[in-house]
Amino acid sequence: MKKQHGILLCVLLVIFAILMQGCTNEPVDPIDTSADTGVVTPVVQDLSIVADGASAYSIIVREGGSDALTEMSRQVRNAIKEATGVQLAWTDDFIERGGTAPAAEIVIGITNREESISARQDLAYGEYAIRVMGEKIIIAAWDEMSLRAGCEAFCSLVQENTVDGRFTLKQDYAVTDVGFAALKDMPHYGEAGEVVQFVDLDDDCYMLYASDTDEAEFKAYAGALESAGYTQFASRQFGNNLHMIYTSEDKVIHASYVAKDKDARISIEDAYDMSIFTASEYEKICEPSVSLVGLECYGKDSKTGVFNQIGLCMIFRLEDGRFIIVDGGGYTQDTAGLVYSNLRKLAVDKNNITIAAWILTHAHGDHTGGFLKFTEAKYHTRVTIQNIIHHFSTPEQYAGIEEGADSGRSEQARKTFINEYPNATIIKAHTGQLIQAGGVEIEMLYTYEDLEPSPLEYHNTTSLVFRVTAQDTSVMVLGDASNRVSLRLVAVYGDYLQSDMVQIAHHGYTGGTIALYEAIDADVVLWPGGVDSFDGNKGLEAIKFRGYNAKALELAEEAYVAGRAVYTLILPYTPEDVEETKVIK
Repeated sequence: MKKQHGILLCVLLVIFAILMQGCTNEPVDPIDTSADTGVVTPVVQDLSIVADGASAYSIIVREGGSDALTEMSRQVRNAIKEATGVQLAWTDDFIERGGTAPAAEIVIGITNREESISARQDLAYGEYAIRVMGEKIIIAAWDEMSLRAGCEAFCSLVQENTVDGRFTLKQDYAVTDVGFAALKDMPHYGEAGEVVQFVDLDDDCYMLYASDTDEAEFKAYAGALESAGYTQFASRQFGNNLHMIYTSEDKVIHASYVAKDKDARISIEDAYDMSIFTASEYEKICEPSVSLVGLECYGKDSKTGVFNQIGLCMIFRLEDGRFIIVDGGGYTQDTAGLVYSNLRKLAVDKNNITIAAWILTHAHGDHTGGFLKFTEAKYHTRVTIQNIIHHFSTPEQYAGIEEGADSGRSEQARKTFINEYPNATIIKAHTGQLIQAGGVEIEMLYTYEDLEPSPLEYHNTTSLVFRVTAQDTSVMVLGDASNRVSLRLVAVYGDYLQSDMVQIAHHGYTGGTIALYEAIDADVVLWPGGVDSFDGNKGLEAIKFRGYNAKALELAEEAYVAGRAVYTLILPYTPEDVEETKVIK
């Protein structure tokens, strides 16, 4: 009996000792004692994110973040709910004045949390990191493409680390990986940690946008590119702005600095044949010329039955006999045939017609349609097309505007590039490029990337603007430039826009401004419009007196309205000495 009392007493003492240890105010870390070394090593405890059907965590994103960021955060939130059954709270990074952020957070992307800033500092462009920092889980990257890869990796991590509805991570969990390899070799812009934006320009082209910068910082970045193994291909100043091209074995970087805006835009894309950007020797076999091709009566409005001018078509003949085509008119067989027949009329060697570059100003059907029909009719098998130049926007940008249906021409054109022009070089136009071919220079003055990352509000804002110069005669091609484009051109370039000829913007509809035409101050107006049916069948007389059109005509000595004629001006060209503006009908 005494022996049993002794055993009971021992058991009670052990229980008392355990209870006393549980009541102490100081936590006791678990330990791992190695029998081999005798070293006592603390065991890192798991971070509990979801347990017993509940969580103290919330998902944090930047206040006013993009739709893509919202989508990524929802992806993370849904992955956690699917694995654990618990839906985390979701909020932005706003903190009341004097307040503090909660300790338990899953922070996605660039925010005001110190941990997200710290986690991003050591990353190269194109990398992402997932790190546990204190009680916070940080998913960090410089660009949305890499951040998306990081969020996808975290969703996989949730599945791998959830058991019976409990989601845990090691307290020291940290991983860095490449999320978007296209940006991996780009050096950082500016000082360490300087925040930049990355924009998807489509066509496997991505742009780094740095605001509030200066020329010195921009030139320093050029040095960083050289240190990273890039070679300068071209450098030029246009107006008060700078443009440089750098190349590596597999990449091309276009870098532009706009003095007025104090911003830099640096695009990166896969390497391509850039011979059109360098002057090369050639044999002069003809005089250069510019032709304005009238398209009236080559398309009919299905609702009104009225024939109209459908779009823009200009043909530049080079001194070596090759051609530059701008757009090509609407999506009809007639316009395609008109392009081909005029090439034959202008060609020195009608059996060897070569198009040095076909430039598509934007994706509206009355500008890309002629090119598409030219291809469908197999005229392209009778000629050689060396380069196709465009700057189509992204489907996401187009989807944000009312006229999205017509924007489908961009995807049709892209497919045509791939399927029908395997031997042509497809070039994404960038502001600052200087194209040189057969004695002609083409200076790219505006592409929509100049306004990125702002949303697209009107399709014509995507229209290219460039100047073609041959034999000291300059032709400003405005395409369908919108009012917003016109305002920017004047603000950025001013008197640098002065040219001998100007193509009236957007067929004389809204787009050009009085200030733009005053800056260009052209002696010759090239008007891609109709004569009998113009602007809803108002007629030429009604539209030519609109303020902006009237200003262009007032400054000019001659004006050629396309109508259904073809006007070819041999360069250099001097307007006739007449007292009043000559409007040819």
